[in-house]
Amino acid sequence: MASRALTSAGAGSRGNWRVVLRRALRRSGELIGAVVLFGAMLFLGVALATYHQTDPSISTAAGGPVLNWMGLPGAWAAERALFLFGWVAVLLLPLLYVFARKLWRLAEEEDDAELPHLHQRWWRPLGVLAFAMTLVPAPRVLMLDEPMAGVNPVVVERLAGHIRELHAEGRTIVLIEHNLSVVMTLCQRLMVLDHGQKIAEGPPAEVRETPAVIEAYFGS
Repeated sequence: MASRALTSAGAGSRGNWRVVLRRALRRSGELIGAVVLFGAMLFLGVALATYHQTDPSISTAAGGPVLNWMGLPGAWAAERALFLFGWVAVLLLPLLYVFARKLWRLAEEEDDAELPHLHQRWWRPLGVLAFAMTLVPAPRVLMLDEPMAGVNPVVVERLAGHIRELHAEGRTIVLIEHNLSVVMTLCQRLMVLDHGQKIAEGPPAEVRETPAVIEAYFGS
């Protein structure tokens, strides 16, 4: 009986040791995750606040000095966030804070940490963010950079139809395009550049008859 009691006690101590280790590892992971998320929130906040369009990024060919306070990583992070979400990207900051604060509280409260993580309802911050995004009005100005490039004629017609529909809804379209037939039939006002210099501006019919435009684009 004594040997059995000792054996049971030894097994219990080994089991308790494993539970303590798992709890310690879990709390360490939660604390590390909270610190990382807090750091990501500060990094992204400063990167967005000091964003410059001239900084090097995937969407630009700029090669000058990086003006973002967070350096090149900050310039890339801010550009990607703004490209994907627009100014709604600022809502990522409170989202990161909510997740970081939640992890920190889980690490502080042992009772909550003992319960399954499913009860924490991590979907709530995501739901709030999604709801906030639905409240953002549709953009009034769209800039399209050569949407017809490398596209077959059927798709060109479809794209032109979509652009007309967007304009009919009250949106302003800024179109950068080298397909002259599309430009002449789709745009209400043109600005023509030749090697970076403006050579004409006005209604399509008027611009088409400009000598500089004829020489640069249609041949003299």
